[in-house]
Amino acid sequence: MSRYAGGVSFVPRDDGWLVHTPGEDFLAVSAPEGARPDRPPLDDPDLTEVFTEEGVLEPIPVRRPGRVALTGDGPLFEAVGLLLEGAGLTTGDQDVAVRIAVSSWLRDELFRRLDAEARDTGAALHLGFAEGRRWYTGPFWTGPATASYEDLRSRRLAASPWPDELAAHWAWLDSGGAPEAGPSPAVGAHVAAALIVADVWAYLHDREAPGTGVQAGFDPATGLLNRHLVLPVPGGLMVEQP
Repeated sequence: MSRYAGGVSFVPRDDGWLVHTPGEDFLAVSAPEGARPDRPPLDDPDLTEVFTEEGVLEPIPVRRPGRVALTGDGPLFEAVGLLLEGAGLTTGDQDVAVRIAVSSWLRDELFRRLDAEARDTGAALHLGFAEGRRWYTGPFWTGPATASYEDLRSRRLAASPWPDELAAHWAWLDSGGAPEAGPSPAVGAHVAAALIVADVWAYLHDREAPGTGVQAGFDPATGLLNRHLVLPVPGGLMVEQP
């Protein structure tokens, strides 16, 4: 089963339609004999192939079973909850297919615990938090072949010129410390929320989620969004020393 993709426009002409595609190209389509409807019929065999190639037609997505469990606090928690509702995604702690954990700053202990739980249960895990002046999302873990928070954590500590200080900062946050609040935290939080919910919607409808194994960082001060691929750490390669 297929449907017309979002963003498609059918501009009526005397002999048919001018089709503006999701890729922002144009197609000139002739109307079939007889009465011309508002748009070409979905089952027209002469148009199905070209419409599919041009993205005018898309398969109706099949929804995975399971719910989205949302954990967290702050403006990102509120923004994600609002977008999940708007996207029609059912939330709850039963039959969880995806867990989302978000906070106004990095929660190292919580994220590590949820990372381990995700590997045990198989439920996908997405994360979001602020650090410094940026809002970060991911990496979105969807299975053993993709990077998770534990992989990100190990690689950050290995690459940092101040690994002890970085670990101490995370421990301070876990013990109740909190960074200074910015003037407009909701601005960055809403961008991060949109990235998270777009990934979760794609995953639940068997589409490629751009945030899978990727950490995205949005800087409200510059408006720049950066994506960084995180590679899974081979087992035993990076081990924390006591």
